Amino acid sequence: MNQTRRYAIKQIFAVAAGAALIPSCMEDKSKASVILTNFKIDADQEKLLAELAEAIIPKTTTPGAKDISAHLFALKMIDDCAKPEDQQKFVKGLEQFDKTFTAQFVNRFVDSAKDHKVTFLAILEAKKDEGNELAFFYGKMKQLTIQAYTASQFYLTKVRVYELVPGRFHGCVPVTTA
Repeated sequence: MNQTRRYAIKQIFAVAAGAALIPSCMEDKSKASVILTNFKIDADQEKLLAELAEAIIPKTTTPGAKDISAHLFALKMIDDCAKPEDQQKFVKGLEQFDKTFTAQFVNRFVDSAKDHKVTFLAILEAKKDEGNELAFFYGKMKQLTIQAYTASQFYLTKVRVYELVPGRFHGCVPVTTA
């Protein structure tokens, strides 16, 4: 009697643990990793944004934009701070970016070589004055990537050391009159 009760309790715990793990195994891999409220992107588009951010600020001896998750910062800024029409322009520009790159270089931006990415970004830089969605998307993504990088912990602690209050107080230094 005592052993069957123990066995039943063990089985209940095993079933409960399995039920708790099932949702994590059934997770949709096509969804983006960041939760957006005003517009939707999929995992492939998020990957494209990460590669674009990395092409804008590549990894060298210092971390690149992908390492500090600049693309996630850009997505949250667009989601939280941009007007709804700008959010739609951003998404349409993202789709145009992918289609235009694929039409020009056959491969997708994520899968292509670094020199193709640099060439394409140079073409976009030359055309950035145009008022279309692609130019808006690239300009906004570049601006937010740079903003994310210059506001990152790495940049503010290693590159340009941020000092909250300018100057230091040295109590042992005598004050001279002017």
